[in-house]
Amino acid sequence: MMRLLSRVALAAMLLPPLAAQDDNWGQIDQLNDDKMFDAEYELLSAMATLHAGDVAYLWRMSRHHFTLSDNSDDPQVISRNIYSGLDFARLALAADSTSAQAHGYYGILIGRAGEIEGTKQKIVNSYEVAAHTLTAIELGSEDDAWQHVMGRWHFALSDLSWLERTFASIIYATPPEASFEEAEDYFMEAARMAPEDIRHYLWLGKTRIELKNSQGARSSLKTALALPAKSDSDNLLQAEAQTLLGGL
Repeated sequence: MMRLLSRVALAAMLLPPLAAQDDNWGQIDQLNDDKMFDAEYELLSAMATLHAGDVAYLWRMSRHHFTLSDNSDDPQVISRNIYSGLDFARLALAADSTSAQAHGYYGILIGRAGEIEGTKQKIVNSYEVAAHTLTAIELGSEDDAWQHVMGRWHFALSDLSWLERTFASIIYATPPEASFEEAEDYFMEAARMAPEDIRHYLWLGKTRIELKNSQGARSSLKTALALPAKSDSDNLLQAEAQTLLGGL
């Protein structure tokens, strides 16, 4: 009995207080914002034993893998992290189906998985992308990421080729409805929520090109180029913005 009590006492000494655990979540979020992915992963790994079943841990692991994929141009790195992140997103949803972040990252990652797997799977997955992302928004999340995802969803489906649209009509009696106008609205809202994020302005510019709004596209792309790049992903986004601007 004394030995059992000693073990319990030792565990209590090793377990950080709740306030410290909350601080750790905040540190992890800041490391992700700062693109310090190695340090973020070290802190997540240190918390795995105590929090492996917690939705707060699971969606952050999902986000970690997504951001690794989003900051690489290596197809193997991208694919590996997309599927690892998707596994964690599924676990996060199972742990708490009311988590906006769990729904949001599942929506992002199931969409990216569809892109990897080809046109048919991209179209099949598109319903889940919209359903989970809109759920994240409806649950009250103020994360600009979900607005951006819905913008990308409308853009991608509006940009389907004739062959892809024909394919979609075979898969579904009623293919998903989307428009560049709605894409523009979502990207504008994402930019309002996070005015320092380059990707919102790049995609707003791309959407305005499709809408034949050259002046608006130039303004958006110039804003994307004027913002400070904070990561390899930002550098890639700005390179694309520069190319698009040169073509206007």
